[in-house]
Amino acid sequence: MMVAVLRMTMRLNRDIADRYFLFRVRHDFQSAFRQITGCMSDACGLCVSREECPYRLIFAQELSADPAAVKRHQKPPLPFAFSFPVFPSPPNAGHDFVIRLSLAGTATRFVGEFVEALKFLFTIQPERNGSLMDLVRIDSLDYHDEPTLLWSKDGVVEALDAVTLLETDGLRDTRLMGYSGEMKLQLETPLKLMHEGRMMREFKFTQFMRTLIRRISSLAAYYSDDDLSMDFRWLSSLSESVVVLQNSTRWVEWGRGEGDGKLAGLTGDVKLKGIPDEFIPFLLLGEFLNLGKGAAFGLGRFSLSVDES
Repeated sequence: MMVAVLRMTMRLNRDIADRYFLFRVRHDFQSAFRQITGCMSDACGLCVSREECPYRLIFAQELSADPAAVKRHQKPPLPFAFSFPVFPSPPNAGHDFVIRLSLAGTATRFVGEFVEALKFLFTIQPERNGSLMDLVRIDSLDYHDEPTLLWSKDGVVEALDAVTLLETDGLRDTRLMGYSGEMKLQLETPLKLMHEGRMMREFKFTQFMRTLIRRISSLAAYYSDDDLSMDFRWLSSLSESVVVLQNSTRWVEWGRGEGDGKLAGLTGDVKLKGIPDEFIPFLLLGEFLNLGKGAAFGLGRFSLSVDES
């Protein structure tokens, strides 16, 4: 499965009191995406553009017509994931920050729509009080996180469709150089996973890996030609052989959330030993596509590093 990784540099025009503001934009962003694409989803069955509608292809999460695929993958995840920063405390007007956006499979066709939706949400829509923030530049990142400029506020334009597409083989060759069996996994934003009907408040690698395998395999099946035909039961059993050498994860709560409480979950570091080779592609893609509840909008972001201690 291919992924495209965009780095968008933005600047706050007004003070924002909520340091976690960006993690709460799901419904507003979805509405903005629908508006800029002109989608009338309540009349989807009658729309002549239905088959190529960007809004439907990104947000509909339609089940497969194949019962076996539905049984294996169930409801598809959203085919993108944001990486958002936590804002500094006010006053923060004039603060520059970076949003990373990773697009999976067929979602890489809609770079322009994602960019326009962000501009509409933060720059055009709040025009009564002036734009909330400005988009400064957009870069496409390669395997080494080296940028290629796609767009800048100063008028330098390459092409929004000239993004770099990344594959798992290339990710492994560049991001895990020197890996010899031990790895550090850092949970950077709150990770929320369910286990046996309850929220997982202690890190368990088996549950982490099983959920990640389900997420990545479902994305591949619904949004690319890479239906990962593998023995999931066997992969699940492999996770039990991984040794957790150190675990400094803890449950955190970030400010007030929408409706049901706070942005909460596990953050911290885990040192692992004996990760099977079969898990590496899932972990590398997971670095870009996050995991757990709220993954598409910045929660459950994690990073990997080769442990050299």
